[in-house]
Amino acid sequence: MTTTTRSASEARLRSVLRQDAAACAAFGLLMTAGFALVDRLLGLGPAWSVPLGVYLLGCAAALALVAGYPALVRGQVIGVVANNAAAAVALAALPFTGLVDLTVLGTIVLLGGAALVALFAVLEGAGAKRLA
Repeated sequence: MTTTTRSASEARLRSVLRQDAAACAAFGLLMTAGFALVDRLLGLGPAWSVPLGVYLLGCAAALALVAGYPALVRGQVIGVVANNAAAAVALAALPFTGLVDLTVLGTIVLLGGAALVALFAVLEGAGAKRLA
């Protein structure tokens, strides 16, 4: 891989990592600061939405740090991919566990979130392969 190609690949990966961080921050703020709205619309009570929001805010910070390193570290990106894969599975499974009394909109939002997180995992995984 040429230096120019590597630089372009790293730039794309940084962009995906930053978009992932922004999505985590936005949803994290909504889940924590807007927990009453989340409970009413989604059926995801504060006992679920606030810890999930705090987790997402932590993910956003970690993603921003990984994306901001002068040279991307493949192991860190693989960690991001593993975290996203686990989160996608958890989000996809939660509506069907009976642990939370979700509204129809809540089920749709969680399944949509699972799809988005899975997409980020795929894109970041492809970028990690190019770092090798």
